[in-house]
Amino acid sequence: MDKIETSKKILKLAAEMSEHYYHKPLIVCYSGGKDSDVILRLAMETLNPDQFEVLHSVTTVDSPVTNKYVNDIYKELKAKGIKAEKAIPMGADGKPTNMWKLIVKKQMPPTRLSRYCCQVLKEVSTPNRIAILGVRKDESPGRKNRDVFSIRGKTKKQAAFYSFEHAEEVHHEALEKEKEPGGEIWDCNLIKTMREQKDTVVNPIYEWTDEDVWTYLRSNNYPHNPMYEMGYHRVGCVGCPMATYKQKKKEFADFPGVKQQYIKAFDEMLKVRIAEGKTNTDKYGNNWNNGEEVYNWWVQEYRHNPKGQMTIMDYMQQTEETDEFGLIVREKKKT
Repeated sequence: MDKIETSKKILKLAAEMSEHYYHKPLIVCYSGGKDSDVILRLAMETLNPDQFEVLHSVTTVDSPVTNKYVNDIYKELKAKGIKAEKAIPMGADGKPTNMWKLIVKKQMPPTRLSRYCCQVLKEVSTPNRIAILGVRKDESPGRKNRDVFSIRGKTKKQAAFYSFEHAEEVHHEALEKEKEPGGEIWDCNLIKTMREQKDTVVNPIYEWTDEDVWTYLRSNNYPHNPMYEMGYHRVGCVGCPMATYKQKKKEFADFPGVKQQYIKAFDEMLKVRIAEGKTNTDKYGNNWNNGEEVYNWWVQEYRHNPKGQMTIMDYMQQTEETDEFGLIVREKKKT
């Protein structure tokens, strides 16, 4: 399969760049899903143990099945001498946080148009490093405009993407220029970013399809998350705002303990809102008296409004400030 060999070439190039510009190994970001299993196994096949590290972001809302699976994989990695760590989500105060604390802090449930949870729980930063992700353009229309190499911007529009061929070419040119007097001054944006040791992302299986992923895993008898055998097509946070109504119902039926955690957090959220004099009425005019009523709205909202749930402005009507995660929820009036 040509895609496998191409992906391995991408990993080798990324490892060489990481060593040359960052003086550190690659970071393979591991979630416990099928795509992250592929990039992990490709790295294990292609690179030496000292050329990469594995990082799992603890979302605090992964299913018990996923948590156990990740722990099993980590035991295997450590037995093979591969550095594997877990990143605990941290709040703006520098202390560990979780989904339940965030819901109370934000005073609203996470929604499709306000996924504040991803920013804190999932998108753990890998500063000053090259991170390997399992992003594929086959996953969604929004990912079709990306590429194998990318550098992050302050906004999504400012992000830049580069092909493997471009990255390989400019890296070799940079190596040649380094041999010349003053040659380290290089104006290619990708190389400049790496010289400054800023965040760089590499997607070695960007061109892979779902069929490619499963063929690779099964033909090599590699393990995969048992969630897929339970009828799941995607593995992620239980109760993800981006999940369909049908999937949410299945998740909470399979993992009732997580459902109860959400209801408890919604109860605490309502108490905080009442204490601050805020209303607990949704945009349909329904008053929420307890966490279970919030939960019922939250699960049903996708069914009623599939193009987008309540926005942060719809719900946080009385908030007029920027929260600690940088989300401007309402512009302050000038006085």
